[in-house]
Amino acid sequence: MSKNINLETVKLYWQQIKKYKVSFFIALIAIPVSSVILDTILPYLLSQAVGSIELGISSRLSDLLLLSAAMALIGVLLNFLGFQSMIKHESNVRSDLSIDTLDRLLQKDTSFFNNQKIGALTGRFIDFINAHVGLQDLLMIRTLTFVFNVGLGTFIILSNSLLLGSVVLGLIVFLLLTIRLSIKLRKNLRHARKELIGQVNGMAADTISNNQTVKAFGNEDYELEKNLDINRRYQIAYRKDFRWMSFEGSGRLLLMSIVQIVAIAIIAGLLVNNQISLGVAIFVIAYLQRVASQLFVLGEIVNGYDKLLLQAAPITEMLVEPPRITDRPGAGNLKVTNGVIEFKQVNFAYDDAKDTRVLSDINLSIKAGQRVGLVGPSGAGKTTITKLLMRFNEVTSGSIEIDGQNIQTVTQQSLRRSIAFVSQEPILFHRSLRENISYGKLDATEQELLSAIKTANADEFINKLPDGLETVVGERGVKLSGGQRQRVAIARAILKDAPILILDEATSALDSESEKLIQASLEPLMKNRTSIVIAHRLSTIAKLDRILVIDDGSIVDDGSHRELLAYDGVYAKLWKHQSGGFIEE
Repeated sequence: MSKNINLETVKLYWQQIKKYKVSFFIALIAIPVSSVILDTILPYLLSQAVGSIELGISSRLSDLLLLSAAMALIGVLLNFLGFQSMIKHESNVRSDLSIDTLDRLLQKDTSFFNNQKIGALTGRFIDFINAHVGLQDLLMIRTLTFVFNVGLGTFIILSNSLLLGSVVLGLIVFLLLTIRLSIKLRKNLRHARKELIGQVNGMAADTISNNQTVKAFGNEDYELEKNLDINRRYQIAYRKDFRWMSFEGSGRLLLMSIVQIVAIAIIAGLLVNNQISLGVAIFVIAYLQRVASQLFVLGEIVNGYDKLLLQAAPITEMLVEPPRITDRPGAGNLKVTNGVIEFKQVNFAYDDAKDTRVLSDINLSIKAGQRVGLVGPSGAGKTTITKLLMRFNEVTSGSIEIDGQNIQTVTQQSLRRSIAFVSQEPILFHRSLRENISYGKLDATEQELLSAIKTANADEFINKLPDGLETVVGERGVKLSGGQRQRVAIARAILKDAPILILDEATSALDSESEKLIQASLEPLMKNRTSIVIAHRLSTIAKLDRILVIDDGSIVDDGSHRELLAYDGVYAKLWKHQSGGFIEE
């Protein structure tokens, strides 16, 4: 993992922290200072009080005890203030960071999500948010308290015994060097482990989300074996990483034990020679134990930063990568007055296969309110045309215009709000039917909602459900049949009431009776709207104003149903060879 990614992670977190910098800096100061007071200054004052007893100075003892009580009270109050500020700060930042990160991920184009395992991506998103909280806790609660306590404690010991102080100081420097070396040696092990846990989560999510397919093919054992294989690889990586860490920790523990024994021997010699007081000796012995535990924590602190930054790295890499499809500076809103669509010399190829064109020299003009059907074999480029129109993909060359406006010069949001889209396989949110349908128009009235449902012929099955519109449809709409999901998607598009309509196999999942009803409802829906209808079932598009036959990325036939049959070209052959109203593949 590069240092640049770590720096980018810190920058991303700082953008959120600075929004609430007052609570951040209060916590940043109050927590370490309270720790120094309670863990270092207070024990030192009490050791001095013990020393005053040895010397028989009662007035000094009273002063030291009063001062100790005051410092204890200050320390407790600062601790309370610090943690209250930290809790407030973390809750604010966690919420903002989550929303901002989600916003930036949603700016990615569809190809980004197509190349991700959603389970792994979700896990990394959660890791990224949790890493921020972990880093903040590590900084405030452990790092600064360690630096302040060890720094002040070492200074006190040095001021009383140069020899003892030098031993402690040397130990700190030595441990820092060994920890730094250990991190370098463990980097590949830790990175491999983190990469594999992402694969473990992604594989499990993939298996669970496709459980019906797994069961349908009776491949439970196969899936378990695949998951077991990746889990075994993770197990090996985990053992290698933590085996190294255990060796490192044991070595550090041995070193600190030796240092403690040596230090106590030095203290004994200094006491015998009256070079330090009993109070100082008590403080040093107690403090050495404290330093020993703190120094052991030092390795955990440094490793903690490495672990949390590594945990955040995958999402950081995604966020710093600029979105491939963006709004141009100064992009305005699309204004659809008529709904004229024009493709001008449009070519398209995917970035990872630029030599293979999906669309070639598409020149197409669709009049306002015209209903156009796209037919052709699978992979011919029909759906690609609609994806380019909605800027789910960007044209390789050429341009697309709506009412004379290049769609690359308007905002993506205004473009897509002007288009109602029903896909071949509609995916619903794990929410109620009401929420899913209302997604087409968030401020729709109850009357508008019910009208859209009725027009889409969805009222028939919704009214039979015990909870009606409040029925939760399950993950991706799994509780509904394919036809029911399609009708919900059509109702959503009807409710949107956009000037441009795209139907990508919108009736493919319906039974014959429902299809007839839907076809009847789509007629008024398409009236006075520029409509693009993709279909394999030719009966779906036979009555449209115009039909385009797409083959191998080009328009090979263009005309009405009757014109194309009379022309006796590709469309006529498809019509003759169709079976049950479908195009032969």
